[in-house]
Amino acid sequence: MKLCTVIALWLIAPVALGIEPNFEIGGLVIDETLSRVGHLFYEEFVNDWGDSKQVGTITIHERFDPFAGNVIWIDVNENTVFQDRVGIRASGIEEKAQAARDALKSYLQQHKDIY
Repeated sequence: MKLCTVIALWLIAPVALGIEPNFEIGGLVIDETLSRVGHLFYEEFVNDWGDSKQVGTITIHERFDPFAGNVIWIDVNENTVFQDRVGIRASGIEEKAQAARDALKSYLQQHKDIY
């Protein structure tokens, strides 16, 4: 129990004192999709994505659009690198995920001095 208290204080103390941590966990792919098709896109993207350790944080977002299908976009450390519309059906998700991976790889090549 004492060990848990010490660990909790170690994790909370910098926040309580207003100290910003100076580390970042690289290689995270965060799913912020809303629909079943969005989750399928995330799974398809992650299944073949293997280079994420060289990137800070990849976030996959989705916004509902009732007229034109949902909009999915991918941010890398808050920079949007891919955006596309997906329908309510899962057809074509593999191609869109591959296009997203290609766009992300291209972005990383262009900004390799940052990452």
